[in-house]
Amino acid sequence: MKYAILLFALFALSACDFTKRLDTAAVVKEMKSKQVKRVLPQDIVNQVDAWGQEIQSKGASKLDSATKALQISVRVGAPVLLKASFKDAKMIQIMDALDYSLGQKQDIPPSIQKNTAGDSLYYFYPSETGKITVLGFAKNIVIQNMDRPLIK
Repeated sequence: MKYAILLFALFALSACDFTKRLDTAAVVKEMKSKQVKRVLPQDIVNQVDAWGQEIQSKGASKLDSATKALQISVRVGAPVLLKASFKDAKMIQIMDALDYSLGQKQDIPPSIQKNTAGDSLYYFYPSETGKITVLGFAKNIVIQNMDRPLIK
């Protein structure tokens, strides 16, 4: 019996191919991106606020690169026209409020809003006279691109 187990182990060891080595760098990188991160809702809002402020301050040059890297949707225009691009009732109400504020010549500070489902965050800021820029962030993409400690 001992010889049979020894023979089987020897056969299994000889079947392994040790000459070819796998590149584990890509696998390690993917595993780290898939690990569970400890993220609070406030952390997500803070990250969107930081990215939104950075994009707002840098202008169109930063907008193009960030749109590709973070998969951001960008809408620019008057709130009345932007209202048609949203299907979410909460976003339509926000566009109505922004239109009213612009009509009253009120100063509109940058703000972050969530859609009704809570799976997207929108960073609003005034761009030109009567126009609003809306940056749309998917919540899952924000979490993946955050630099947060991993749960161990």
